[in-house]
Amino acid sequence: MHERPHNFSYKPISSTGLFSTPPRQPRRLLKKRKRRQRVGRQIAAEDPFPWDTAESRPLVASVSKEAGEDYWIDEKDLEAERMRQLAIKNRKAMEGEVSKEKLWSEVKAPYKQNWIGYFSVAIATLSVIIIKFPELLDTPQIQIPDL
Repeated sequence: MHERPHNFSYKPISSTGLFSTPPRQPRRLLKKRKRRQRVGRQIAAEDPFPWDTAESRPLVASVSKEAGEDYWIDEKDLEAERMRQLAIKNRKAMEGEVSKEKLWSEVKAPYKQNWIGYFSVAIATLSVIIIKFPELLDTPQIQIPDL
């Protein structure tokens, strides 16, 4: 028989083992990478150019049209459009609210025409009366005199 070396572990090859990936090592055993120092942020902080107020224009005209940068809007028109959008949003929110009268009428509606409830109360009342006064169900015997 063949002797196997001591450090050799024999694993049978299965049909699923042929295409599987090797087992992954836990993260705690992986070698740590050194962090690179970022110098780009320091340069941006020292840059005197006013990037917030600068106007940028794309180099390709079709890209600018797709992005909506091919026209200029007056500040008054822009503010009026914003106010219109806000008014539409507020109107939609107001339409969602229900008036108090309508709310009360919907809450009271099931109790106004509750015939089943009235019928149930009437039967319960009759049953209580019959239990308390059983002699009401006795038919009186009227004696007819002999002539």
